[in-house]
Amino acid sequence: MSELVDRSTIEGIVGAKRSQTEHLGRAVSAEHQVYILHSRDCIEAVTARGSDLRACPFSTALDSGIDGEAWREYQDIVVTLTVDDGDLVPIFEEGRRS
Repeated sequence: MSELVDRSTIEGIVGAKRSQTEHLGRAVSAEHQVYILHSRDCIEAVTARGSDLRACPFSTALDSGIDGEAWREYQDIVVTLTVDDGDLVPIFEEGRRS
């Protein structure tokens, strides 16, 4: 199961500011760890349900692990995330590299 990261540090780990609508992430190769920066909309939705971010479909997808090939080119950079067929998938956007 996914672990929660302190809200005061997650933006620094991912290397981006929280988006209103997009989930952002970073695969930190040195740690073999993927971090998700949930959108503001997601946080509001899970809070309204009385749940936490581990109930988000992005966290649930991460629980299944990641496809190393899909993430091969996307290590150690900020990416927009999507869930495709239950898998957490990176979408690189030029200009987000950090």
